Amino acid sequence: MFIQMLMKEKRAAQLYTLIIFLILALVFLAVTLFLQVSADRIYRSEAEINERKLVEIEKTAIANKIDRRVSDVLYVADSLRLNREVYSDNAEIEEAWIAFSNRYGIYDQIRYIDQNGDEKIRINYSADGAYAVSQEVLQNKADRYYFINTITLARNDVFISKLDLNVENGEIEQPVKPMLRLATPYFGPDGSRDGIVILNYAAEDMLGQIRSIAASGIGKTYLLNLDGYWLYNSADSALEWAFMYDNRMEESFAAVFPAEWETIQTGDDSGFFTTDNGVFTYTSIALEAEIAGNSNDPRMVGDSGAFYIVSFISAESDTGLLFTKSAVHLLGRVVMKYLSIYFLLTGVAFVLAAFIAVGRAQKKEIRYFSEYDAMTGVYNRRTGYGKLYALKKDKAKGECGIAICFVDINGLKDVNDRLGHDAGDELIKTIADAIKNAVRGNDFVARLGGDEFLIVFDSMAARAAEAVWGRIVQKLTQINDEEGRAYVISASHGIAVFRCGDALSVDEIINDADGKMYAEKRRIKKDLKVIRDRDIKDAD
Repeated sequence: MFIQMLMKEKRAAQLYTLIIFLILALVFLAVTLFLQVSADRIYRSEAEINERKLVEIEKTAIANKIDRRVSDVLYVADSLRLNREVYSDNAEIEEAWIAFSNRYGIYDQIRYIDQNGDEKIRINYSADGAYAVSQEVLQNKADRYYFINTITLARNDVFISKLDLNVENGEIEQPVKPMLRLATPYFGPDGSRDGIVILNYAAEDMLGQIRSIAASGIGKTYLLNLDGYWLYNSADSALEWAFMYDNRMEESFAAVFPAEWETIQTGDDSGFFTTDNGVFTYTSIALEAEIAGNSNDPRMVGDSGAFYIVSFISAESDTGLLFTKSAVHLLGRVVMKYLSIYFLLTGVAFVLAAFIAVGRAQKKEIRYFSEYDAMTGVYNRRTGYGKLYALKKDKAKGECGIAICFVDINGLKDVNDRLGHDAGDELIKTIADAIKNAVRGNDFVARLGGDEFLIVFDSMAARAAEAVWGRIVQKLTQINDEEGRAYVISASHGIAVFRCGDALSVDEIINDADGKMYAEKRRIKKDLKVIRDRDIKDAD
């Protein structure tokens, strides 16, 4: 009997131990589940905001790039007309177009085609620079789609082609050249329709910027054409341009994600949704509508259709799991994460405190990278614009002045191409540090893109802002003189001032500063040589 009682008490003790353990374990599980759900919800929210902002920035970048190309083709047509008013031959305009092509370095061809479809002027761009093609090589292009679609347009109308790869003699040029063609009808000095002017835009210029912006995304970034083919794929470039090859017509986003592609096509212009495959954030880009909204004169027409920017976070990734898996998966994840704690309940307080600390650190990290540019430590584009809008709104209530300085790094592409991206990153950080060290505590700096910065001077006049910029230039000059880098550090700037009571919007102020910057850049680039001669010889 005594032995039986001992056995009964032993069983009771085991039962009590089990009950106590289960109570403690359930309490701890409830706490950890609550904390994990909160952290996941914060991270999901930040991830959604980040990816929505990413695709919108990509959209703005594409629209701005092509809007500038539209301005270029109209400028080239105007230059041809003005030349014809003075000169009877093409020598002067060829020289001007060669200079224009060399300055930008993004136009594979610049052509004037007369009303009969005959090429009269063709400027080609090569690794050695731009050159005029001899008359005997010029061809008739009357049967080409871009001539047919452009020759009947009205003055200032611009035809934009689809984005595809350049084809020479029936073969895709190697290495591949992404190309976008912009054409406008040419009207002679007497007002008669005399042909078209066409620019072959080497779209790697635009894709490079997309690639740079995509680096800040959580998931994979895609640029798709109207048929759902990849024009840019941050995860696998081998999938790009499949529509150009007869044997790759099935390689498309539309084929891999048919249900998601239908949602993107039939949904709103922009959206965010989750499927079993993962998380999709998208926005559409209708060039005709986007650029028409940015330009007062030209009307966009053509077969460019629409682009789609898509961010894709796989369901199998850590972030994707937070969006796509069930509560059972969350429970299992929490239990496995804290399995040892269920056997070491005495460490509950320590583990709980550590978990809270990790959660807070994750939240701060997410918030930091949503507000700041990781490379330079200044505000990112979204935060910079937000602070500028807020500052303008607050200052409008009193007497104030806000000076805005738009900064663009000169020659960053040359440094990246010739000396590597480490040197390019060094150039970006050097200029960012010089700016940060020169501004006051109540001013702020934002990085708008790869080579563009915005300095906002609170309560400062234009002359004082120019003085600050002078100190920045002086610092950059000192570095150029003392450090002997393989490249010359240089930046262009433009300053615009907003005064309380002005009706100007933030975008108008920035555009004013941007325009002044580009005017300065055109002057500087005439004499600027970014890569030092001795380094070119050493590299050779």
